[in-house]
Amino acid sequence: MTKYDTALYAPLLWTGESDEVLRDVTLICERGLLVDIVAGRSRGATDSGNAAIIPPLVNAHCHLEFSQLKQPFRTNRPFSNWIGQTMQARRENVDAASSIRAGIEESAEAGVGFLADVKTQSTDCYPEAEEAGPEVILFQEVIGLTDEAVASQRELISSFLQEVGRFRLGLSPHAPFTVRPDLLEFCVEKSREAELPLMMHLAETKAELELLAEGTGELVDMLSQFGMWSAGMYPAGTRPLDILTMLAKAPRVLLAHGNYLDEQEIQFLADHPQMHIVYCPRTHHYFEHSQHPWQSMLEAGVNVALGTDGRGSNPDLSIWNEVRFLKQQFPDVEPRRLLKMATINGAKSLGMDTTIQIGRPANWTMLIQKNSEAKPMTSLQNLLQAEVWAHGDQN
Repeated sequence: MTKYDTALYAPLLWTGESDEVLRDVTLICERGLLVDIVAGRSRGATDSGNAAIIPPLVNAHCHLEFSQLKQPFRTNRPFSNWIGQTMQARRENVDAASSIRAGIEESAEAGVGFLADVKTQSTDCYPEAEEAGPEVILFQEVIGLTDEAVASQRELISSFLQEVGRFRLGLSPHAPFTVRPDLLEFCVEKSREAELPLMMHLAETKAELELLAEGTGELVDMLSQFGMWSAGMYPAGTRPLDILTMLAKAPRVLLAHGNYLDEQEIQFLADHPQMHIVYCPRTHHYFEHSQHPWQSMLEAGVNVALGTDGRGSNPDLSIWNEVRFLKQQFPDVEPRRLLKMATINGAKSLGMDTTIQIGRPANWTMLIQKNSEAKPMTSLQNLLQAEVWAHGDQN
């Protein structure tokens, strides 16, 4: 080795700062910081093989508590039945902490550097931030439709906010059909006071649109069976745009899915850059939704990140598999667009800049072609064929 703690040679480097791709470079690190990027292979540098280095992969929306599931639920329609399966799986999981840790370990093995988890369990189920693995940003799930539930959730939020400093935190009012408008306003208020991001499932299903607009449909029937539905909770003709208007008062908003946002709502997002979409491609496919408007969103200037959702609708927690799935479904999409969604767009949605820069922590994802017949890592197109990856400075 040289005088440096680590010198790592890579055939290809995309820092995320610009569209430029660097080839045949060595990254030099000292005490966990990137101190230089030099052309060619430095003496004593570790050879990464047929590899590429990109900013850390970011899973901007997941549910780690279901990581014990071996495969998605067989029931995907109607959506209310799938929700029932989810609730049953939560009740039957007697060791949520093990599920959460398994999900974190799986994510680490899949090269994920940061993940945003919708939390329903105690923070004791999560490893401390100092432990090895991806950094987990905890979004406390909030659900409340009755007076008693709303009061309880207000107390839960106040208690959760005491974890600031131990974890990076956010609030997650679950969805329009599970959070009463006054409770949603309370979440927005707390978000502003504590400068925390909000995450909400919005425009996820056509059933949700029907509930908002007409106060009818399968979700109303489900809530009525639970004794939780209140007719008139939303005025007739309510749209996702009305929810977006409420959420826009928060300093940062992540909208999970956004499958059925219309052109006016997409433009609203473009006009409010603190609002971000987290698209979950394989979950979207699992539910057989109409085509997602993610490309229209990007063209409009909306920041679109990627998430996996949970294992109840996805076979794994790999963001890289989301990228490969999208490339398969949309072969003409420029690879850099997909890479941005999986890395710097996800970081941006969480209020971070994870581009690879000198002076910053040596934090990246490495993509490796182990197939001896694979094409050399000379372009982003070749990069999308990689099947083995790791996260961070591996030396």
